[in-house]
Amino acid sequence: MKPETNLRMNATSTPSDLMLKLPSPGLLRGLLSDPLLNKLSELAVKTVGMRLVVVYPSEKGLDQLVIGTSNYLNSFCKLIQECGKGADHCRICHLVMTRSSRPNASLVKRCHMGASALVRLVSGHEESSLGVLSSCCFIDQDADSSWDIAKRQGKELGLDEQNLRKAFKELPRLTADKVEMANQIMGMASDALRLIISKANAESEVERERDSHTPEKQMTAMVENEIHLLTSSLREKGKSRATPNRRKAQTGASPIDIISEVVATRPYLPYSLKTVAAVCRITPNHFSFLFHKRHNLCFSEYLTEQRLLYSKKLLKNLTLNISQVASTAGFQDAGYFARRFKQKNGVSPRQWRMKLER
Repeated sequence: MKPETNLRMNATSTPSDLMLKLPSPGLLRGLLSDPLLNKLSELAVKTVGMRLVVVYPSEKGLDQLVIGTSNYLNSFCKLIQECGKGADHCRICHLVMTRSSRPNASLVKRCHMGASALVRLVSGHEESSLGVLSSCCFIDQDADSSWDIAKRQGKELGLDEQNLRKAFKELPRLTADKVEMANQIMGMASDALRLIISKANAESEVERERDSHTPEKQMTAMVENEIHLLTSSLREKGKSRATPNRRKAQTGASPIDIISEVVATRPYLPYSLKTVAAVCRITPNHFSFLFHKRHNLCFSEYLTEQRLLYSKKLLKNLTLNISQVASTAGFQDAGYFARRFKQKNGVSPRQWRMKLER
């Protein structure tokens, strides 16, 4: 087989480009339908008679996607791909071409049937590659060698030799100018794809940054940090402070016992079921089941009880009004706090404080 030809065309790729951060396969497939890539593929069809194909990493390994809306396919490739086994060979051939390509240049490579294709690596690393290549569409100067390959492979695929020869002869022998034009189009497609991915990455980063600064996200981060600090401390000490209706946490205590201890220690934090379940690395539903089994209370009721206990300590501080006591204990609504306090203790927070003053 003839060695690959390296066409260096003032490539703009750099080593850092080859470490381009690729988005998830689902998002990447969506990016490949970008109008600019489609237009470049249509331009390639009209000027040099080839389509652009992008090889990209997917959930199952490398996959490929034909770019653009044109149904153009030369009779040689069409004859091969109408054979089921031939279509599989074409796909595998494209993947191998991309994986074996080198950076900073377009390469002319022979396909499994002897025809030639242009390949340009966009991004590559140890486990996957991203590349733009042309559909196999032309014959290089060594036509005899190409036909020998086509005839041999065609026989293995069970193709009629006469039909295959006719289709092979219809393949163009591209001039140097047309090969250069094809290379330039593929270079533009490669640069466009790199920019499209970089833009998508930047937009995702901005979105993540914006989300991380919402009040809810900041509160969640703060609660998670506090929980982690307290749980680490409890595990190291192997004990907990004594509180009513609670066992002492022992070294190796269950996540439910540790979370219970954390909530009792700092009941005023803005806990949520989702946050504490995430810290325990279990689903909210499973956390709720385990918590109720342990305390015979749902998490929200347990949290309210601990906040009511804490509020009694705060009521001793006469510099705090009832609204301030409610807020400091973790209740967002002073009226709700007063109702729950009376329901639990038989008197209002104000009456409780008056008893303390006597």
